[in-house]
Amino acid sequence: MQSNVRSAIVPRRATRSRDTAPRVVVISPDVAASVEWATRLHKACAPRFVVRAWGDQLAYEYLRRASGVLALLDSPGPEPTDALVQRIRSLRLLAPVTVSVATRVDSAALLAAGAVNVLRRNTSENVIAARIEADLRWLRRGPAPGDDGSGPHLGPDERPGPLRPYRSQSLLLEILLGAQGSLCCHDVRWLLGEASRPMSLRALRARIERLAPHLARHGLECRRSVRWGADTFTLHALNGNTTVPTGAEVNETAELLPA
Repeated sequence: MQSNVRSAIVPRRATRSRDTAPRVVVISPDVAASVEWATRLHKACAPRFVVRAWGDQLAYEYLRRASGVLALLDSPGPEPTDALVQRIRSLRLLAPVTVSVATRVDSAALLAAGAVNVLRRNTSENVIAARIEADLRWLRRGPAPGDDGSGPHLGPDERPGPLRPYRSQSLLLEILLGAQGSLCCHDVRWLLGEASRPMSLRALRARIERLAPHLARHGLECRRSVRWGADTFTLHALNGNTTVPTGAEVNETAELLPA
């Protein structure tokens, strides 16, 4: 099981068929505990999945680019509802999110944050597997995040693989381009930080500043506004009009990153 955790997400020119590609990516702050739980789910015939640590860049890129894939945020130990809410808000920048919890939490708050479903880890594995399957059926009814729906429906291994140069910057660029409206700094800082500590605001500002030349090539700029101690980022056309790029424009602009 541990070897599958490391190798199941394959970048670029993948050889896996659509039937064997992972449909669920378990994101966890405690990989060892999540792998043990996932092993029991596997015996219950759950959909194909992999377990990756919070902050795993390759897993993030797979979630962002693959169609019909679910992010399963697993919380093996006690975690405050506020922290889970923030993790959900962050992961939703990449893909739809279902959350599994080990203790009592405010499920309404997690659903309000955007979770598709809230699962209790002590529930029967057969029931959890069935609920995950139901979530995946629901996902297949609409386009994936960042997909404008104008192109053909592609499986996880048929879409472009992770960008080779500056992988972390490529992902941040795609998140900016794919955002619908303003982007809160807290969501991005938690997503790109460690499991126990978000990225510093100073580091995030610096990384966004380094993307300015790539945005400018497509006539875009990222404007930062500060309110109540938080930054919000919004893309604008250089002529001053707010712009919302299509999925095709997201991929085209991301390819401008230098080798």
